Amino acid sequence: GAPVAGMFHLVTHAFFKAMLFLGSGSVIHAMEEVVGHEPVLAQDMRLMGGLRKYMPITSTTFLIGCVAIAGIPPLAGFWSKDEILGVAFGSFPVLWVAGFITAGMTAFYMFRLYFLTFEGEFRGNDQAIRAQLLAEAGKTTDDQVDSHGDDHAHASHPHESGWQMAMPLAVLAVPSVLVGLLGTPWNSRFGNLLDPKEAAEVAEHFSWSEFLPLAGASVGISIAGITLAVLAYALHKIDLGKAVAARFPALNAFLANKWYLDAINDKLFVQGSRKLARQVLEVDSKVVDGVVNLTGLVTLGSGEGLKYFETGRAQFYALIVFGGVIALVVLFGSLG
Repeated sequence: GAPVAGMFHLVTHAFFKAMLFLGSGSVIHAMEEVVGHEPVLAQDMRLMGGLRKYMPITSTTFLIGCVAIAGIPPLAGFWSKDEILGVAFGSFPVLWVAGFITAGMTAFYMFRLYFLTFEGEFRGNDQAIRAQLLAEAGKTTDDQVDSHGDDHAHASHPHESGWQMAMPLAVLAVPSVLVGLLGTPWNSRFGNLLDPKEAAEVAEHFSWSEFLPLAGASVGISIAGITLAVLAYALHKIDLGKAVAARFPALNAFLANKWYLDAINDKLFVQGSRKLARQVLEVDSKVVDGVVNLTGLVTLGSGEGLKYFETGRAQFYALIVFGGVIALVVLFGSLG
């Protein structure tokens, strides 16, 4: 029910989401210098940490992206997210509650990502963690080494990516901060571009007394999520993993198994498609091939039998005709 707000959110996300994904690529590229070209190791945050001192450009732009997507003003994500929440609150409060909770969850897991990746001590050289991650993936340390005996790890710690990767991050950081100002509710230039009439109505009915409580609530839940991430992953005041596992073992198992989506996909699509393929193979080998082979066998048998009647002798053909006539007489005589 709010197409302009939805498009505005899409546009703001285009900048900081692109920056976050490119920043992830920069981190993976740097990690491969240490752990080699093994995705299990290069892409797991449990083996990262402390990258801020090695990768200042990537870490700074990534932090900007985290703040933006968490919806902290005046960065871009705040304005578009708050506009959607405001429309949802006025039209369907249940959707506002869902969006409100999601905003807090987003702030929490993004800053969890930031702290585990860029703060603390670098864990990339911890052989015990490496062995654990490889074991979880069903691999061994031998899987890291290619046919030339090289695991492509050439450094003891990561380095900042080259300008080809760092410059796009710096460029995207600017609109991640500023582009949201194009959609302020009291004067939305973005709204004027898409629907001037609606933008004029929104600006006319704008009220600080309505805007501030809703905006304050959305910022508050984001700050709560960030605070929880700080306590758990920056200050290590609480161990969320153990707390959840102790109080909610079923929920912990559900989350540890990634909502069982991998198991469902394996059962439904991987094993299911294999079972279907085996059944199709059975039909193909027994029915389709059986019909084809039977046709060939009948053709071969009838051809082998008929060749004995093709002798080239007129007396033999006359005998066959005479035998056929006798057979017809006997047949019709019995019927009569």
